[in-house]
Amino acid sequence: MGRMERQDSSDDRLRRGAERRTSRVIPLAVVAAVVGLVLGLGLSAAGPATAQYTFSERNQKKMIKVIEAIQEDRIDDAIEELNSVNLRRARPYGRARVHQMLGTLAAQREQYEEALKHMEAAVAEEALQPEEQLRSLYLVGQLQTMLERYDEAVQTLEKWIAQVEEPAPSSYYTLAVTYYQAQRPEDAVEPARKAIELSDEPRESWYRLLLSLRLSRQEYDEALALLDDMILKFPSKAYWQQMAAIYSELGNMGRSLAVQQLAKMEGFIEESRDLMRLAQMLMVEGLPHRGAEIMKAGLEEGKIEPTQRAYQTYSDTLLQSREWEKALDPLAKAAELDEDGTLYMRLAQVNLQLGRWGGARQALNQAFEKGGLADEGQAHILYGIAAANDKQWQNAIRAFERARRFEGTAEVAGKWIQYVEREKVRLGGG
Repeated sequence: MGRMERQDSSDDRLRRGAERRTSRVIPLAVVAAVVGLVLGLGLSAAGPATAQYTFSERNQKKMIKVIEAIQEDRIDDAIEELNSVNLRRARPYGRARVHQMLGTLAAQREQYEEALKHMEAAVAEEALQPEEQLRSLYLVGQLQTMLERYDEAVQTLEKWIAQVEEPAPSSYYTLAVTYYQAQRPEDAVEPARKAIELSDEPRESWYRLLLSLRLSRQEYDEALALLDDMILKFPSKAYWQQMAAIYSELGNMGRSLAVQQLAKMEGFIEESRDLMRLAQMLMVEGLPHRGAEIMKAGLEEGKIEPTQRAYQTYSDTLLQSREWEKALDPLAKAAELDEDGTLYMRLAQVNLQLGRWGGARQALNQAFEKGGLADEGQAHILYGIAAANDKQWQNAIRAFERARRFEGTAEVAGKWIQYVEREKVRLGGG
């Protein structure tokens, strides 16, 4: 499966997810809430407006025009009215609120640079009601993230979390993602861990982020513990594969195979290539009979595509299991689909092992017909052996004579010819 960090694709998904989240900053409902607070209509969780949190009488009249314009969807008029407020003469609360509203309206129009400028000004006044001050600070962090000012966003969000009495788990996740985007993955681990630890129902994306961070740091024990939870909460083929890959990376092939077989039992390994890979791993680990069972069932059920490679893998598992007879059929099918005669030569060798001399000669004739043999001289040697065992002396000698034309088999072919001549005399025959 290769090393863990198939990081590029995983990282890209995390970045895209973060971008989607930050693109939903400041819905229209926030605008209405801000306007309500401006007029001191008791919409704030802090209770009715006090003198500290009110506009001057003159500016209250302007705010009435602003809210009317917003309600009638005349946003340009609302912005013009807000810009007409004399901020130098306004109270700190008034200045903060005007900037907050201008920032909110700019964000609604996706004018994020303008929105950030105003929201930062609103927060800098430190004049809003505590809850609104924190809300505005959080929006500053979101806007900074949207504008890819990740280092600034990290500082803002850290400051925000420090002031919130009980930060929501999602806040820690947002901070972790921001650290990640700021190219500070080592600092992202703790908030990512907290997001999961503090939540009654952590989201799958939170687990994925922490898993990615653990793997990037090669913290495999922690990654395996995470995957245990992820497989239970969010069953997925990808998580089974990652767990198997980690055990493989740690050199624990037995555990890796156990994980893959369990995944197969759970129905997560059903594709042709995955079943074949599992069969090959079982074969490599000295369990070819189990690999053969997987290949047989997969081919019969149609889950494994009947390709040359599939039949060859099936035959290999049977040969390693010393099931010579059973290996003949899939090996013959693999040889028929192969580009050259190499597998027909292997088929001939299996037939020789079983004492099927005619089958060996037939396979070798097909090998010669297809061509492309890496060692044609050896193929002629095998043909001669099969013919000699059938007491077809002349056919055997002709095969060995052909083998003498190849440098690698010339000497052994000569010895076989001498042997056949002696046997021909001893046993008699033409």
